[in-house]
Parts: sequence; C-alpha cells; structure tokens
Amino acid sequence: MVKNEKISSGEKTLKKSWYWGIYTVLTAIFIVWMLFFDTNSYLTHRELNQEIAKFKDEKEYYKNKFDAEFIQYNSLKNNKETRETYARENYFFKKNNEDIFIVVSQDTLSQNTQKQQNTESQK
Repeated sequence: MVKNEKISSGEKTLKKSWYWGIYTVLTAIFIVWMLFFDTNSYLTHRELNQEIAKFKDEKEYYKNKFDAEFIQYNSLKNNKETRETYARENYFFKKNNEDIFIVVSQDTLSQNTQKQQNTESQK
C-alpha cells in the first residue's frame, strides 16, 4: 500500500527554512575560514602587500644610493684632485710639509661612544 500524503505548506516552509539556515551557517563559516584561518587569508595577503611595499621602498633607496656612489666613483677615478681631496677629508692624508689638526666637537664624541657601546653589546 502506498500512502499519498500531502505535505502542508507549513511543513514545506519549515524544510526550506531549515535548508536556508544550514546554507547560511555553512556560508558564514566558509567566509570566516577564508578571511582569517586559511593559508591564503586576507590577513596574510595584507601582510605580504605591506612587505612588498617595504621592499620597493628599500629598492628605491639603494638604487639612489648606488647612483650617488657611482657618480662619486667616476669622479674619483677620473680626477686626481678629487682623489686627493677625498683622501685628505676621509683618511686624514697629508702632504709632506703640513700638519693636520683634528677638531672634535662634544656631539661627535658622544656619538662615537654610543656607537662603541652598541658594537660592544652586540658582540
């Protein structure tokens, strides 16, 4: 015997709302999982984009620094007077008939002592 049962509209609505509730909950769980817990989450992408921006800034900084150093290198390579000036200013070279007096300010002394303390603490 086959029973022909009619499903009332209230039961259909209940079943549809039950399915709707499950799909809503599963969709919400999926979205939360993808945003926060997945390996390709929004938070990970945001951190990686910040790191990329930082690297681009560093790249620009080092490119500018390289260009400045290259200009200085060419001027030192091609000009004897520039080489002599550079050696005298940075390495305290002198000519045979002159004396060099190094004047050190209080600020320079305090900076040098801080640098020495930092290098000693790193060792």
